[in-house]
Amino acid sequence: MDERVRSHTPSAALRRRAEAEGIDLEALRREAPEDYMALAAGEVLRAAPELADLAAGMLLMTYPEREALRLPDGRRERVLAFPPLTRDELARLDGMLALLVDRPEWRRRNAYFRQVGDTRGTRRELDLPRAPDTYDGGDAVVGPFADEPAADAWGRAHVAPPRVHDAFAMNGSWFCDVFRADEA
Repeated sequence: MDERVRSHTPSAALRRRAEAEGIDLEALRREAPEDYMALAAGEVLRAAPELADLAAGMLLMTYPEREALRLPDGRRERVLAFPPLTRDELARLDGMLALLVDRPEWRRRNAYFRQVGDTRGTRRELDLPRAPDTYDGGDAVVGPFADEPAADAWGRAHVAPPRVHDAFAMNGSWFCDVFRADEA
């Protein structure tokens, strides 16, 4: 068994979650250590698949003692770390991810890294905007548009409650952020 799994001390939140779901953490640790890691891991961010590879690589390069896990999450992937990163470790990785999206090849594609806070908590996103003609609902950054009126007009035409939209500028273009108003 992986020493990180053997020596891991489950947090109080993990113990409560396991109890609520009827999961025996010690049995899971012994019988399915990979499942234990996935359950005990902390989310680092949600990323476009082509950026998830880079994020997981940066995580492992920066914290080689961690395990990086990737799980599908709709059109994105969740990148997790086991054991979970501390607040300071996340802040260090945030700086590296911000530098990543500033690289010319990702700026051309309008890649973005941001922290989103809502009623569900705070999460990190490393993603690419969706083209306006491919938007099919849900939370997303859509664009680019030529100007703010065009981004706002697209939002008024395509976004319905409970979602709202907000036009914003990035990399010299305009985008429409689509999100649930009741979770803002």
